[in-house]
Amino acid sequence: MHRGITVRRTDAIHLARHATQLEALYRRCFAEPPWRETAERLAGFRGRLTAHLGRAGFVGLVAVEEAGGERVSLVGAVYGWPAGPELASGTTFDDALAAAVPSAVAGRLVAPALIVAELMVRPDRQRRGIGRALLARFTAGWPSAWLCTHPDAPAAGMYRRDGWREEAAFVVEGCPMVLFTWRAR
Repeated sequence: MHRGITVRRTDAIHLARHATQLEALYRRCFAEPPWRETAERLAGFRGRLTAHLGRAGFVGLVAVEEAGGERVSLVGAVYGWPAGPELASGTTFDDALAAAVPSAVAGRLVAPALIVAELMVRPDRQRRGIGRALLARFTAGWPSAWLCTHPDAPAAGMYRRDGWREEAAFVVEGCPMVLFTWRAR
């Protein structure tokens, strides 16, 4: 990973203290292609983050850039929570995912899997191993994990190269998505 970047574990309380920085990071990552999220969707991040922070078992990692021993900026983050005993439902995303996955795949998306809800790296810091390091540390110790991304996102290539398995494609609010699963070796 790039020199001057430190990765730290965080919980919901500590991550909530950095919500403004996290929201700025989200906007930098998802306003541009291939995502091109709408102004409304970008503005809704804070509410989605609040809902995510309330999930049982929520945990995350942040990557901060430091200079002279002082924190300069948040350059990356990953967070999620343990999957429940059945697939979640009731949100547009959850319902689209559930409708897209065959039952054999759905069985790999529940406990004891880890749900990777968000993985973000500042665009000007991408391709330096930060996302890979965040994801590897985040999934360490788990038997399996899953995440979804845009099929054209640069991270999708990283997931494929790192052994994540492409399981299903679906669309959420007009945005194409692909489901990736991972199993510990």
